[in-house]
Amino acid sequence: MSKRYVLIFSDGDFSEALRRDLAVALEGRYGGAGVIAVDSNPRAVIVKTTDVCAELLRRECEHIRVGKMHLTTVLSSGSIGKLKSRASSGGAEARHGKVHE
Repeated sequence: MSKRYVLIFSDGDFSEALRRDLAVALEGRYGGAGVIAVDSNPRAVIVKTTDVCAELLRRECEHIRVGKMHLTTVLSSGSIGKLKSRASSGGAEARHGKVHE
């Protein structure tokens, strides 16, 4: 299976503990999923997964909560660079309800 990446924004900064909690939650629900911090945006993470899991994540978890954080899936891509660029540009799409491309 090919790799797929999903960009997720939160309503607050991701801590290391929140990233771990998200990874555990995604692993339990979808199988293999890695959570990657985005250095340029502390309110964003990129989830590395498969095509099938990425589609499920986007469809089933458009708006999810982990701990006290509200998370919004924004975009998926086969290119992590595209998602890092989008994450660096802010996250206005998530704040204004414009999610998914």
